[in-house]
Amino acid sequence: MTDHPQCVDRGELRSHAFEAFPSQVAVVDRDGVILDTNGCWKGYAVDNGVAIHPDMVGENYLDACDAAAGDGSATEAARGIRSIIEGERESFQFEYPCHSPDERRWFTMRARRLDDGSNGQVLVVHTDITDRREAELAVEERNDQLTLLTDVLSHDLRNPLSVARGRTELIRAECNSEHVDAVVGAHERIETMIDEILTLAREGDAATEPEFVPLADVAAECWRNVETDEASLSVQTDLTIRADRCQLQQLLENVFRNAVAHGSTSPPSHAQEDAAGRQPSGEPAVADAPADAVEQVGDAVTVRVGRTVDRPGIWVADEDPGYRRGSSRTCSNAATRLPRTGPATGSRSSPRSRMPTGGRWP
Repeated sequence: MTDHPQCVDRGELRSHAFEAFPSQVAVVDRDGVILDTNGCWKGYAVDNGVAIHPDMVGENYLDACDAAAGDGSATEAARGIRSIIEGERESFQFEYPCHSPDERRWFTMRARRLDDGSNGQVLVVHTDITDRREAELAVEERNDQLTLLTDVLSHDLRNPLSVARGRTELIRAECNSEHVDAVVGAHERIETMIDEILTLAREGDAATEPEFVPLADVAAECWRNVETDEASLSVQTDLTIRADRCQLQQLLENVFRNAVAHGSTSPPSHAQEDAAGRQPSGEPAVADAPADAVEQVGDAVTVRVGRTVDRPGIWVADEDPGYRRGSSRTCSNAATRLPRTGPATGSRSSPRSRMPTGGRWP
């Protein structure tokens, strides 16, 4: 073992470390008198209006805590430090607020015996935990919002849905209409979505149940749940993916609804194909459609679904008679904002969609 080329003064090294430590540090004796403080302690004192004697050496920390009448945090700090001085415990810590007129702040105070206890010296460290507490409060606020959402879903939405279902059964008894079954199916879909959203809100992503689902079957089912007028659907892949079925349905229904609603009202496209008929560069490359691909044909907007070949994912494209080539929306197995589509006028908008949790691509 070779000797270090330069002798290190460990005492000086410790002194530098103490001074540079990024929390406010003080050493107090058994009477509570401050023996030493570090640079962070002095900087905090200056920032908070202590212009003279900011190191506070020689002042009695415990007396200052006792003088802060009505401040529960100061009282708890003094009680904890005294319990260490008196040998009742080795260490003590607690969190406390220390707000200023301009900002909210939180700290953790940690205190521990500095030596073997014979001198009664205590090391006191105050660490700013404001960022962590702000994050915790944000989570608590979000949880409160989720609780409110579940209450609305559980009661405010289910009550009128129950009335609607009851009235539908009365209509069924009075007349024989082909529209009644569609209404009943829509009510059942709403009920299922409410249950799924409630489960997701209460349990998070752990509530999802991925399964292998044929994309063509799910797309066809979603198409029946959307008001499509004379639009048509063409699924150009026999892809089977592993995904949460309900979330996949919600994703496709949102995209289909958007495509039908905006595709029938958009002005003619300025997009052009080249002489060879290749796709515009903005549309993803797609796999060849299998012979048994699902196709529902109509005379107006055509919505196509396929599998990308340049990266894992699926694409949804809509075309109408005013288009030489329609626009596409690409979905991958990650949260994504679907790209703005249509002509340069920007007349279309795309919803924010999330690919179903647990999605897997062959």
